[in-house]
Amino acid sequence: MKLDDEKRVETLKVIMDLLRENSLTTSIRLSILLILYIYGKVTFSELLAYTSLKKNTLYVNLQVMADNGLIKYRKAFSLKGIISVVEITPKGREVVEKLFEALEKIKSSK
Repeated sequence: MKLDDEKRVETLKVIMDLLRENSLTTSIRLSILLILYIYGKVTFSELLAYTSLKKNTLYVNLQVMADNGLIKYRKAFSLKGIISVVEITPKGREVVEKLFEALEKIKSSK
């Protein structure tokens, strides 16, 4: 099933709105959300390794995402001491799945 140009533009607007409404206007935040979608939850240190960001840059972006309900960020106890755990929320998972659906719609229209 092919989408005509008007429907493609409409689908692109849906994607842009979804990103904007969820503060995913930077590649950093989108990358973090995709990492969490794949792994579910990771430590702050693991995210640092995956993203190659500075600690402060990662922390600020996580705060924005937590404020938007996309992730949960908490301290946890481990054998190594206290660690920071970052986890995707149901809302975050839903946003990624909506993005995938919209992208698939565009891909299948070619």
